[in-house]
Amino acid sequence: MQNIISWDEARKREHARGFAMPFVNEGCGAEKLAMHISEILPGQAAHEPHAHEGEEIMFVLEGTAEIRMGDEVQTVGANTAVFCPPGVFHGIRNAGETPIRYMIIRTG
Repeated sequence: MQNIISWDEARKREHARGFAMPFVNEGCGAEKLAMHISEILPGQAAHEPHAHEGEEIMFVLEGTAEIRMGDEVQTVGANTAVFCPPGVFHGIRNAGETPIRYMIIRTG
């Protein structure tokens, strides 16, 4: 069944700051949703803060993250969801001593 997507090391995209593991995207037939899991090393960010048209949810699974939303910055822990409205400048950075793992769900 193409709608059940398991962890598959072949899809893992490693980079100097950690990795991203895509799960839901156009490759499985999604038209409006995307979802991936990322892990980022201490003191690092996956990329610079940004804004885009679609809505986004960042869900921190493990670790301590610094969240930037517009001009505000806040530190959050595991089991925290952050909603990013369309067009709002946002970003996530590892603010702890261990890797952070988080899920991204996006529309658009």
